[in-house]
Amino acid sequence: MSQTLQRWDEADYRKTLQQSFDRIQNAFTEVDPDVAECEQQLGALSILFADRTKCILSAQPSVRQLWLALAAKGTAYHFNFDTVTQRWIDDKGRGVELNGFLKNYIHEVTGLDLAI
Repeated sequence: MSQTLQRWDEADYRKTLQQSFDRIQNAFTEVDPDVAECEQQLGALSILFADRTKCILSAQPSVRQLWLALAAKGTAYHFNFDTVTQRWIDDKGRGVELNGFLKNYIHEVTGLDLAI
């Protein structure tokens, strides 16, 4: 049975979350800022696309989750971290994995194939 960060202390949660945010932000190192910009601020990571839409990932320490909001689509996902697979998986059991979802969404919006 997999274990989620909900059983971890906040320091472990924050460390794992920061590593995830850094991995995502590093994928944008070579991306033209006119196509997409990625920045971290105050426990959140925002990706701003050329069409001015945003993708926002935010820390939710009280429930040890990472939330993803796509305002342009009116969509939000809540992810728990699976310590066995080392992946953020949606909490609704739909099998949505954060990095794969982001990679596909970014490709859909920009045409970029980023390694996240």
